[in-house]
Amino acid sequence: MESMVSNIRVYLNDFNFKENLRGLGSHVRGDVLAGITVAMVILPMALAFGVASGLGAVAGMWSAVAAGLVAGPLSGSAWSVGGPTGPMTIQILSIAQTHQLADGSPDVVFIFTTIALAGFILIVLGLLKLGQFIKFTPYSVISGFMTGLGILYMLLQLNPFLGLPGAKSITAAITELPSTFMHTSPAAVSIGLLTLGIVILWPKISPVTWLPGPLIGLFVGTGVSALLGLNIPTIGEVPTGLPDLYLPDLTLLQAAFVPAAALAGLCIFDSLLTCLIVDNMTGTHHNSDRELVAQGSANLFSGLVGGLGGATNTMPCVVNIQSGARTRLASITMGLVLLSFILGLGSLAASIPLSALAGILLKAGYDILDTRVLPVVRRLPTSDLMVFALVVVMTVFWNLLSAVAMGLAVAFFRFVKDQADRYKADLNQRNEQVKQEEDDLIFAFARDHARKMSHNGADLGEISGRFEQIVRGQLLIVRPHGPLFFGAIDWLNETVEHLDRKDVLIIRCRWLDELDLSGAYALGDLIEAANRRGVAVLTAGMSSRTRQVLTDLNELSRLQSDYICAHFNEALELAMQIMEKKSEAAKQPSHH
Repeated sequence: MESMVSNIRVYLNDFNFKENLRGLGSHVRGDVLAGITVAMVILPMALAFGVASGLGAVAGMWSAVAAGLVAGPLSGSAWSVGGPTGPMTIQILSIAQTHQLADGSPDVVFIFTTIALAGFILIVLGLLKLGQFIKFTPYSVISGFMTGLGILYMLLQLNPFLGLPGAKSITAAITELPSTFMHTSPAAVSIGLLTLGIVILWPKISPVTWLPGPLIGLFVGTGVSALLGLNIPTIGEVPTGLPDLYLPDLTLLQAAFVPAAALAGLCIFDSLLTCLIVDNMTGTHHNSDRELVAQGSANLFSGLVGGLGGATNTMPCVVNIQSGARTRLASITMGLVLLSFILGLGSLAASIPLSALAGILLKAGYDILDTRVLPVVRRLPTSDLMVFALVVVMTVFWNLLSAVAMGLAVAFFRFVKDQADRYKADLNQRNEQVKQEEDDLIFAFARDHARKMSHNGADLGEISGRFEQIVRGQLLIVRPHGPLFFGAIDWLNETVEHLDRKDVLIIRCRWLDELDLSGAYALGDLIEAANRRGVAVLTAGMSSRTRQVLTDLNELSRLQSDYICAHFNEALELAMQIMEKKSEAAKQPSHH
């Protein structure tokens, strides 16, 4: 009972959100300034993501507010900053395109029900402590996912950058490129290039480190467009004031589950991969499960108020760290600043050119590319290159979550094959190492047997040699070692072929410390095959763990209880007795 109570306390300690609020007043000035800086970084991104999603700029803003005011206090890292992200925006755009009303407008009730359900799924996954499994994601999958995402995002922003309506799909964006370049708006391209140039150059030339390049680029691009009176596409009117309330439609939950799970999956990868980057920069360790609960709560709230789904976002997190933040007050401040834009300053965003936002997002898409892997991609190991390329292609031309799932599947099977190959190599090496020991024991037993049989000066060496030859011909020894898992059992199936003309099979379990269901059944099948052939099966050195597994699966009943030996010497001696009895029985004349 005490142990159970202790385990419950340890479990609940991971979700003790009061810890997050400790020390909020210890670094107020630095955290507030960092929060304002991060808000200025997220503002243009939230507007752009809202527009890109098809739900409007204010949807991106409410997502960012939810990230700051809901996820911020609950987050698994003091530097965690969330908001709308590229992967989730694209996924929501896809949902909006496939779920429309009769007039062709997005079915917002379905969309926001999906976002809220995704938040609920994230909370459940966090409470089940599944966030820790992010560490098992191969880097080839991560790199392929981010690279494919960067390519996808830049392609989808090309039309707005050139002053044209956004492409309906990635296929359309690629196939319509010739027509796109023929109908380019020079004015829109000029503003886009100006904004993009400032975003790139500002960090290199600016003496004011707390003013981010995207915000300066947005101000300059918008100002130049207004001064010159350019007739180019803009965001248009941004609704301000309190949000509309979108209660989830419970009748849509079944239909919304799959897209909600996809959103939750994207949030998991976006958030937890970003947290790993934050850990590396700060020398700390985030709480993955708490982060999932935080982002789930933010998405649930966001779905209720008409916001996009969001996740922990890499760029704002890096800015937060570099701006000197130390506590979660920075994220809370960010949320309050953005809330003030929605409640009173939203009209200022109406004249922002879409090409200026596209310039910012083109740079964001480029920054997503894995520039660590791309220069050496041709030199990647073949298996990693295959996983990387597969994930890139599927991310661009299929969908993001399927790309990650397929990449994980391929990487998993590659890992299993590598482990199986290593298992076989270790098995062969172990066989070579212990064979001499077994040969010495067999020789010693053969000498003892010959000594008992020799009479009146009979040739001891001749009897010993003949008996040793018989033993080697009629005895088969296998040496499984653990873990014996589903990817490393084919050699046991092949062993069945070597049972012909054998009298005894000894299974040395000394090195078998773990086995799964496949391994247990493979051992059981080998024993059963030997029984059918009349081969006596002995085991030696079986651990209590292995014995319990075989007992629970009713596989141990295939063995005679007196054939389960504690030590190999005992099994070998018993094997020789069995072979001697069979040899004597074979010499007896048959009676008809």
